Amino acid sequence: MAAGQGQEDQVLLADESDRKLRRALSFQDLFMISFGGVVGSGWLFAVSFAAQLAGPASIVAWIICGIFMIAIGLCFAEVASSLHKTGQLVRGPLYSHGGFTGYIIGAAYILGSITVPAIEAEAVITYLASKPPNIFPGGVAPNGLLTGSGVVVAVLLLIGFFFLNYVGVRFLGAFNTVVTWWKFIIPTLTIIFLFTVYHASNMTVSGFAPFGWPGIFTSIPTAGIGFAYLGFRGAAQFSGEAKNPQRDAPRAIVLSITAATILYVLLQVVFAGAINWSAAGIPAGCWSCLSSGPLHTAPFYNVMKEAGPALLGGFAAFLLADAVISPAGTGWVFLGEATRAVYGVGADGFFPKPLLRIQHRTRIPWIALVVTTVVGAIFIAPFPAWFLFAEFVTDCFAVSLIVGPLTLLALRRHAPSIRRPFRLPAAFWIGAIAFIGGSYVIYWTAWGGLFYVMTCIFLVLPIFYLFYAPRNMGLSPGASWTIGLVQLAGTIALTVYGYINLYIGDVVSLSPSKPPATDGTLIMTFVIYYVGLLLVVAVPTAIAYRLSNSSGKKMFIAGIWALVLLLGMYLLNFFTVYNSFPVVGGLLSTTTGYIATPWDTWVFLVFAAAIHVWGIYSGYRTKDMVEVEELLARPDADRVVEEVPVGPGTPAIEPSP
Repeated sequence: MAAGQGQEDQVLLADESDRKLRRALSFQDLFMISFGGVVGSGWLFAVSFAAQLAGPASIVAWIICGIFMIAIGLCFAEVASSLHKTGQLVRGPLYSHGGFTGYIIGAAYILGSITVPAIEAEAVITYLASKPPNIFPGGVAPNGLLTGSGVVVAVLLLIGFFFLNYVGVRFLGAFNTVVTWWKFIIPTLTIIFLFTVYHASNMTVSGFAPFGWPGIFTSIPTAGIGFAYLGFRGAAQFSGEAKNPQRDAPRAIVLSITAATILYVLLQVVFAGAINWSAAGIPAGCWSCLSSGPLHTAPFYNVMKEAGPALLGGFAAFLLADAVISPAGTGWVFLGEATRAVYGVGADGFFPKPLLRIQHRTRIPWIALVVTTVVGAIFIAPFPAWFLFAEFVTDCFAVSLIVGPLTLLALRRHAPSIRRPFRLPAAFWIGAIAFIGGSYVIYWTAWGGLFYVMTCIFLVLPIFYLFYAPRNMGLSPGASWTIGLVQLAGTIALTVYGYINLYIGDVVSLSPSKPPATDGTLIMTFVIYYVGLLLVVAVPTAIAYRLSNSSGKKMFIAGIWALVLLLGMYLLNFFTVYNSFPVVGGLLSTTTGYIATPWDTWVFLVFAAAIHVWGIYSGYRTKDMVEVEELLARPDADRVVEEVPVGPGTPAIEPSP
């Protein structure tokens, strides 16, 4: 099959599959999906972890991240209003920058989204099995990790999320609306009740920012602040199944982020102010001490139990119910959202075509749903704790979301005829805030956490050469598979070397038998690892570029900025204060990087701004963009799927498996 023909078949297949999706979601459904996704386990855990890393100044971290997310959301609001297609967050970069960029962004998004339902399932078990609630005895070990029985129950919850999604998007939207009202009411009542025992002195007892700006910044990715906000993308992912996506998706995105920012800032304020230090057995103002004890595993429940008034102790019982409803509600919504992301990547041609199959009765991509559920369950065993996931998921999503402003501006330049019911004013500058702010979220991650993120992204990069490149870039299957397998082997070898010599050795020093190396040894170890990573990424890319046809060469050129961004921030991060593992308790406040704060912040600002401009001008009028532009210009583009005829070449609508 010719490369061009394969690409055309994939677009036709995706087009027809899109038409079978049920368009049943209203504005209220989209808003509730986004807001319900935001108010999940984040409000139950992130406020405590943020206080441990930043003290009362964690309030500033919520505001900073909220501003970044609103900017990102505004960019996706325009994209959602013009490209009303399911799974569009992973499909937009393909249209604006081609297959190479589309795969990198899509892979990062899949890595993040496919693990969120597992995190939410773990959150339920962690809250209810922790002491003093102890509803699931033995479900969580003293160190906060799920035990074997806890893992089993978490997997069963994930299977429950599967069945809620399998009955169809219409039921999911209606049921989620009811649950989201509960998720709004309980946190609001929590804010009101805790204000009655608010102690203003808590905000200054050890200084407002006891761990400085590094503590504030690193709490965004590490404490779960960024993770908590990420639910807004649900409205964009489900926009292909909305009744009026052009009008409703933008409003749902912006309003959900704005409401979440207000809610989370208030929750952080009342949590910090309501802590009864003596009842908790913690020295006054010792924010790092929150890392052990009941305020770590069940923060709001225990801060109410220890506050004094019986009314608050009684209301705390409702938090146990919410500890099930909030994470579970987010979990089943995000399983559906992750399914649409996997579907979107399949529609782009990066994964096998069977992922596009739509179940007959409920009109959902059922194979993608099964794959998402199974992979999510697999992640639970090796990562059996909420805090192990939060940083990883935040960074993966940040990598995928910062491309939003680039897609927006590239579509404006190269597809001006697409109708834009919502047109973002000052798009370049708002896009710059979104791109640079999202890049900072990744950059502020401690190097130990960033090691996991970069490792996973580069480990899945070879898949690009196994499925997409042979069909769409002119590479022969033999050459493409050889490139992919060699790159995979090299990445695995470097991962093992980096994990042994950097992650558990020089940088993190998790092993007592391996103290931190001297600076000279540390740098040399990192240089060996980093140069090897450059070669493993750059050499296969250069070879594939030489062997590609003209269309493939354009794709590679349009995606180089993404590799430079990832590798550049990985390098800069290592030589700053963030090369320390953020042991809760303010380790960052006593650590200095090779590039001292605040100079590292300014250096990264210049770097990210340059990549932003580069990324914008790397976009081009791709073949996929042309085909989508033609599709959206058709008279029947906005008709409900029941009225759209199914054309020849369409895969059979599958019966229930």
